[in-house]
Amino acid sequence: MTRGRGGARGMAPPLFAVLLWLGGSVLGLRDVQLSVPEAVGLGASATLGCRWALDTGETLYTVKWYHGAQEFFRFVPKEHPNTRVFSQTGISVDVSRSGAQQVVLRGATWALSGRYRCEVSADAPFFHTVYKSAYMRVVELPDAPPEVRAQKSWYSAGDMLRANCSAAPANPPANITWLLNGFQVKGLDIPQEPLYPQRRKPAFTDASLEDANRIIFSPWDAISGFEEPVTEVDIPGSVDALGVDDSGKVKERAELERADSVVSKLNISSEEEKSNKSASFSQLVVRVQAAHFTKGRLNVTCVARVLSAWSGSGVLLLDEERPQIAPVMGSRDSNSGLHSTRSQTAISLGLNFILYFHWSFQHR
Repeated sequence: MTRGRGGARGMAPPLFAVLLWLGGSVLGLRDVQLSVPEAVGLGASATLGCRWALDTGETLYTVKWYHGAQEFFRFVPKEHPNTRVFSQTGISVDVSRSGAQQVVLRGATWALSGRYRCEVSADAPFFHTVYKSAYMRVVELPDAPPEVRAQKSWYSAGDMLRANCSAAPANPPANITWLLNGFQVKGLDIPQEPLYPQRRKPAFTDASLEDANRIIFSPWDAISGFEEPVTEVDIPGSVDALGVDDSGKVKERAELERADSVVSKLNISSEEEKSNKSASFSQLVVRVQAAHFTKGRLNVTCVARVLSAWSGSGVLLLDEERPQIAPVMGSRDSNSGLHSTRSQTAISLGLNFILYFHWSFQHR
């Protein structure tokens, strides 16, 4: 019996160690949050944030930043200096503004487009590691707000309003939305016809869409979109804990790095590409209703956006045309004047007849 109890006591430390390891893996490093801009303008600065939470007794071991498969920035609190920058084409780190929870990139070039990964590791004894990744795109922004025009400055209920909006060239081209009195217009989207269309019956006519709101937009597929969700990978032990140096790869990281290496090569080649900015155009066709006017005014707004990096707007204030009511009193006064003239003429003729009769009587 004593040996059995001793055996139980002998199994307790390993079991306790396993429970402690599991507890450290789950609770030691948590709530890792990655903040990477969806898009940044060419030549602008980009701030990438990475925040986390450590339980009591846990300390930070290292924070590493990757662009594609290559590490470009590292923060190690136990070292002095605690920041290290690794050279990578097209990336310029503002060290004075970078640290444990953020890294600032200056003068965005085309090479900055790609996937970024923040890898956070807790210190011994568990070296619990979590990393998240997200995509950032470099774009060329318009140099002016959009211009909006309409056929005339006044409308009445029942009229067909046609308004045009032109957005300055950008890469990718700006996306355009319409607002009436601050509310987005929901209608049928119609792609713009080609410059030299073939002879065929049009798919859309005013008769078939008489009361439908229509929005014609060109280019039709302006923004292909890189709205990839933030991905998270949780590794119980880091490569340091496994006794593998920085050149080694665990299975989870190797798969991601192979995919990112392709993106990295594309980014380097894209640096040599020239600007490919394109303008955007949109037309709004809507039948005006009496409810559209507020105090005799209709507000038509065109909003142009380039992903999340830029937005601009153009506004038109259109007046309500109201029918003119003819003055009733003026009509009555005209008729009265006409009757008065006729009466005066009759009286004059009557007096002339009397005088002529009197003169004729005296000369007999």
